[in-house]
Amino acid sequence: MAGAKVAYDHLPFFYSDLFDLGYEAVGELDPRQQTLADWEEENRKGIVYYLDAERHPRGVLLWNVFGRVDDARDLIRAHQPIEVSKLTEPVG
Repeated sequence: MAGAKVAYDHLPFFYSDLFDLGYEAVGELDPRQQTLADWEEENRKGIVYYLDAERHPRGVLLWNVFGRVDDARDLIRAHQPIEVSKLTEPVG
């Protein structure tokens, strides 16, 4: 930034709480991207992955899943395609 020879690779993060629901989001959550949801409890607790055309994660929405922001950042930075078979791990 501003002439430095270091890449700027900050991943945006935002969060919110509403009554008994909360979310933390990392990266690009663009509704034009393909999504892949891994629900522990449908629409109550799970992770939604936002994927590019090659299934690389571009964003991660942690819905009622807390303390996993660093994992989400690592997943995005690894730039590896998401394999559905690996989504069987518990999210909590």
